[in-house]
Amino acid sequence: MTTRSLQELRAEAKNAASRGDLDRARLALIAALGHTIAREDEYVAATTDAKNILLKMGDVRGALTADWYAGDERSQGPLLEKVPAVDRARTLLAWAERGRPDAARRHYERAADEYESAGLIARAAICRERADDFQRARTLWSRLSHVITSGGAEPYAAGLACFNLARAAKRTGDEAAALEATVASVHLLEEAADRYETIGQRERAFDCYQVLLAIGRDSGAFEHVLEGYVNLIRILREDNLRYYALQSYEEAVNIAEKQGEVAAAATLAREMGAYARKEGLTAMANFGVLSQARLWRAVARAALGRGSPPEIAENAMLAAVMAFGEAGQFQKVAELYGEIGQLPLAESRREHYARAVHRYHGATDLRIDASPLPSHLRHEIGYPDVWHVDLVEWEQKGSASEACADVILDPAWSEVTRRRATVGRLAGLALEDLLASPGPHDPTVVQNLAISVAEQLSQVELYVILSPIEHLFRRPEAAVRNAVVRALSKFLFKRSFITLRGGLADADKGVAEEAAKALEMLHFPHAFDPLARIYRESQSPRARVSALRALAKIDSIEAAELLVGVIENDGRDERAAVVDSLRRARGTKFIEVARSQLPRMNGPAQAAVRELLQARGVAIG
Repeated sequence: MTTRSLQELRAEAKNAASRGDLDRARLALIAALGHTIAREDEYVAATTDAKNILLKMGDVRGALTADWYAGDERSQGPLLEKVPAVDRARTLLAWAERGRPDAARRHYERAADEYESAGLIARAAICRERADDFQRARTLWSRLSHVITSGGAEPYAAGLACFNLARAAKRTGDEAAALEATVASVHLLEEAADRYETIGQRERAFDCYQVLLAIGRDSGAFEHVLEGYVNLIRILREDNLRYYALQSYEEAVNIAEKQGEVAAAATLAREMGAYARKEGLTAMANFGVLSQARLWRAVARAALGRGSPPEIAENAMLAAVMAFGEAGQFQKVAELYGEIGQLPLAESRREHYARAVHRYHGATDLRIDASPLPSHLRHEIGYPDVWHVDLVEWEQKGSASEACADVILDPAWSEVTRRRATVGRLAGLALEDLLASPGPHDPTVVQNLAISVAEQLSQVELYVILSPIEHLFRRPEAAVRNAVVRALSKFLFKRSFITLRGGLADADKGVAEEAAKALEMLHFPHAFDPLARIYRESQSPRARVSALRALAKIDSIEAAELLVGVIENDGRDERAAVVDSLRRARGTKFIEVARSQLPRMNGPAQAAVRELLQARGVAIG
């Protein structure tokens, strides 16, 4: 970024333009737009200057991009007929979402027409849905699902398209078509989830399970709801996102109970309580245990109401007894034994339960704290509608200009983020326009533009930017791949590791080294699994050491146990990397694990851990 002020750059652009040097004026103004923390009035003035210069140069797409930041229908309208259909559609969509409600439907319909004319079927269908035109949306989803499924190589995208087709068919009253599309969607998504989990991309499998959950809710098929929740919770637990996992457990229990699947709800409540206790959340654990007991009693009542054999109610009540006993609710245990003794069972069984009641005579319930997950630990934002979002990404095919445009026009993002996306889109347009023009192209110019795009995208730091970054990594120039893996150090998402793994194995040593450096920066809590996989599977000693350095900065029991194992069993370089990193770490989980395992460690490992703990100021008994 230039050290010159925004005011200086605007003044330079003005002087250059007065001399007819529009190229210099454009460069100065793009540099000015890089001042993303400037005051709003100053930045808006710079976007206006940039728009005017770009228009004079005939770059209408760039001019419209600059105007998207703070412009409106009046300023953008005259430009629409001079830009491609995708830009017209995107602008109309922004008008629909920001403007007057009475004009929104007309803008959605026009945007759908433009997207369809550009061959962007998914986005056209989404606009039709927003215009409440589900009949035409259904036609578009049907066309898209046929195109993708006939290709046969992208089960995830095909599953999403089929789910959208099912939703649209249901809205038009065609239940048979909705069911057919739903069945196809489930099969495709299960196939995609299995594939993603096999290759270690659990974050993509997570998306599949989100959609399965949505399918279950839409169709009322509890088996899909249960499959979705069970797998979502499993991945959240494995990623150490305990509050997300516990909130999902609660949601699953509530939904199962509402749908009459009380036995499933009780089983989920039992798992919730056990997990909460393992995580040291006593109140939540007690809440899970008491919920389990209540639900098992409901199972027993339902069984008796259906006229089922009394042994079914007996087993359910015994499960409730065990739950109440675990929570110290002994009076309730006695009450339940009394209820079981009233069932039409064999006389010997009834006598047994009568004796049990007598044993608990005078028992009282312990006073315990039993409460659900507190509000301050809940995450109110639900899972995104990936059945739309991920199809849009698939359709954009890694375009940096398209991904950045989504950010610029979304007022939910901060001013700084939208400004960075503005610069990123201008860089992306420059590269994409050059590559789309007749060749041959100067390799140095292409390489420099691609590096510039990677550098600008690195400033946006949003998940939606990962697709164009991944696309850039496929370029043949090592310098571009180097810039990409360097950029990925700022993207704290599990998906970042997919491309970084490629960087670590790159034939160019410089790219592999830069990827190893980037790896050390990605040490957020749910990075444990991909980092551990890289450590265990990589053939590169440098990559293994980088993974360990990152793991040493993750304060979790799982990471601590892995690092203790490295100190005990691995080679000198790995052990040295772990000890050196942990010496500077601030977390407490390693200390807990190391102190508990210290007595059983071998001599060299025990000495290393003692020295490490002493360096951290930890007393050793």
